[in-house]
Amino acid sequence: PPSAIYQAHMRLRVPREVVNQVVERRGVRCTHVDALRFFAPAAGKLNAHGASLRRDEQLVLEQPGCVHAHMDLLKMALRLSPYLEAELLADCLEIALDARTLDVAASPYDATDWGLAPVCIEAPEGRQSYREQQEDLMRRAAPVRAALLLAYDDFLLRAFGEERLLEAGRKPADERFAVATPGGEPWKRSLIARE
Repeated sequence: PPSAIYQAHMRLRVPREVVNQVVERRGVRCTHVDALRFFAPAAGKLNAHGASLRRDEQLVLEQPGCVHAHMDLLKMALRLSPYLEAELLADCLEIALDARTLDVAASPYDATDWGLAPVCIEAPEGRQSYREQQEDLMRRAAPVRAALLLAYDDFLLRAFGEERLLEAGRKPADERFAVATPGGEPWKRSLIARE
């Protein structure tokens, strides 16, 4: 079924039947806990990683080639931005924009009005093009991700000290224990019992 909220204003570049055939034939391989919430509810059962994803499994599931994980670099950089080098923030922005561009170009929606040529993943050559662009993005994002992790480690150690960081690791926030489902609620409204 079409998205009733987020892309309702965009026309499809391929018929709905083609979208359904691709998803049903190839399945979905989403490991990104935030992205899964934006799937149509009917797509959940087609996800190779399950109809729901848990926040506490994110580090195990997430892939270095995931375009949504690359977009998250900007979100995480902005949270640290007063204490982050401007060049690293710019690098995160560049990666996030490139990731979002690929994400939209490979979607079933027609984004040509915004100057994006489609990446037709419903065809073998389109899937190959997507893989190549995804791999290039992954290679470019790897040093940016590593630099951002170092910046966080440095900031947290300076701001809180080693003992407080160890204590925080022993008592993680409730948001670390949430579940995502297609069409589901945001994290703070989807908390699960800790195990």
